[in-house]
Amino acid sequence: MFSKFKASCLITAVALATILPGQASASAASDKIHVKNNVSININGETLQVNDPVLNKSDYLFLPMRALYEAVGASVDWKKETLTASAIRNGKLVNLTVNSKYALVDGQKVPMVVAPFMYKDRTYMPLRFVSENFGGNVNWNPTTQTVDISLSDGPGKPQGDPYILHINNERIVMNDPIIVKQSRTYIPANYIYDNLEDSSGTLLPDKSFELQIAGVSFLFKENSNQVLVNDEVVTLEEKPFMQNGKMYVPISFIVNTLGGNLRYIENKRELYLYVYQYMYTSSFLEKSYGATSRPINVPSARLEGDRDLLISDNPETLTSKLIPTSNATLSQYQVKATAATNKHRVFGWHYNTLGTDVQIGITVQNTSSTESIEVIDSKGTSQQTGNSWVGHDIGLTIADATFNNKFKKSSSKGIVIAPGETKVIESYGLLRDYIIGFLHELDIQAVNGGTPEYTIRTVLTKNNSNLTSILSDPVPIDVSAKHPRGAWTSSTILADLPAYTVDSPEVGYSISNDRTDNLLTAENSLSQINGAIGNPGHFGMNYKVSIPLVNQTGNAKTIKLKLAGRGGIYSGAVKVNGKVYLVPTLRVGTEYVELPDYEMKGSSETIELEFMHAGGVNLPVAIYVETK
Repeated sequence: MFSKFKASCLITAVALATILPGQASASAASDKIHVKNNVSININGETLQVNDPVLNKSDYLFLPMRALYEAVGASVDWKKETLTASAIRNGKLVNLTVNSKYALVDGQKVPMVVAPFMYKDRTYMPLRFVSENFGGNVNWNPTTQTVDISLSDGPGKPQGDPYILHINNERIVMNDPIIVKQSRTYIPANYIYDNLEDSSGTLLPDKSFELQIAGVSFLFKENSNQVLVNDEVVTLEEKPFMQNGKMYVPISFIVNTLGGNLRYIENKRELYLYVYQYMYTSSFLEKSYGATSRPINVPSARLEGDRDLLISDNPETLTSKLIPTSNATLSQYQVKATAATNKHRVFGWHYNTLGTDVQIGITVQNTSSTESIEVIDSKGTSQQTGNSWVGHDIGLTIADATFNNKFKKSSSKGIVIAPGETKVIESYGLLRDYIIGFLHELDIQAVNGGTPEYTIRTVLTKNNSNLTSILSDPVPIDVSAKHPRGAWTSSTILADLPAYTVDSPEVGYSISNDRTDNLLTAENSLSQINGAIGNPGHFGMNYKVSIPLVNQTGNAKTIKLKLAGRGGIYSGAVKVNGKVYLVPTLRVGTEYVELPDYEMKGSSETIELEFMHAGGVNLPVAIYVETK
């Protein structure tokens, strides 16, 4: 598969040409170049709009390649060193080189009547030859000065793998190509308004296109770099265009206007589009730049709460060597009931490199011979991505959903599991080469008030086997990758910091420091079968921090809080006295965020913070306290 133009060659354009019947003998010797503005070019009945001039040389028409190749759906690779354009369509490869009258068609040397040439820093090539070698029929009408090109499967059809669009982690297989022009990415507007709430799109009588998203109106006009945004004129570098009856819009402009992020992985044909107001409940804190002082460790920390934690994060990278069988258990926890209602949290993080799509599930096996159990509550959240920005795509969305109580209720709520029976609590389809993160909470109790006995597992199948049939011990841990696996008595840590007296110098504390608060060790794991690895990074955990404040001045004071990464790139979510904020990606030593100022009016108050780290980032994070 060939990539589209690289940035270094976007200034070039290839062209394709056709002989004008009946005129070749009259002027075949002429090498003069003429601009032909009165020629119309139709591809399967649709008129091709060409910004660069159409040229005539030796009675052959030459067109700029970028517009034409995109219209017929061919992928192109430009080799600047040899001045060769390699194009592929429907598996057929055509190589054309400037000033050469020979082409390579699927590796075979084929003569041409006319050679490609350069014109005003553009590369032009003959149309009839290329069109017919891509399965097209070319007809010239000298009366109307029209070229009609017929392609059997229509223009713009993606070749090879389909284009995939991810909008806020929803995966959409596109029927249209993603198009890159001069390093700018365009998609048809309908994919935006069809997949975002409170959005619509309308093609107006004057051929302009209105796109409305969450109350913001964009009015695009074909081939115009002026856009009306809520009736205000904005001038862009990009120009929207029509192709196959659809308005292609510059997606980076839309995302930047609304607030979000964008990434196109060209070799995978996957576009990741995030609009934060749809993706997250909470808003991002603003990043600041500068160094922060070295923090000290929290003086003490302890586990809190009655919801235990099962971590399924090893093996994180699922390989055929680590998982040679069709079905496998990834983690398990044999529960020893301690209360009438037993509360559990399951956190998983896995990267599928098995070469096939798989199914992952959370199951519960009732190991009692007499007592039925009931799942009285079951809810959670999950995200998956083929992107490498896992902290952003997965970790932040899970943290945001957790702190804002946005868990989705599972259909397993209310199910009864009879003695000896196994049932699925939640299942996830995981695509090949994708990463999944999930956090699920379930509450279980004995139906008749007895002592429940059961085993919670995370399981995987490569061949769509029934997940409830997978009752094996967990696969051995991946000792070369120290990702956590195990079960611990609590999913919450609480740290009480020393009291801060107003007007004292700034003080900083490091949490998730792998020393004072490393409470989830391999030795403490409640599940040891085939190995356990500790969770010093506290993935899947809620980390609470209490900061007492003392003010003996008698005056109101403003307290300033900062957060900075201490172990590398950091991101996560923080709840400040009940209000949730997202922490953007912070580089260690140079970036930090400031929390909203805290106004202290009494003599003794407490700031309550709660953290959830985004998976896939380095830890720890430091909290700084000072008087403003």
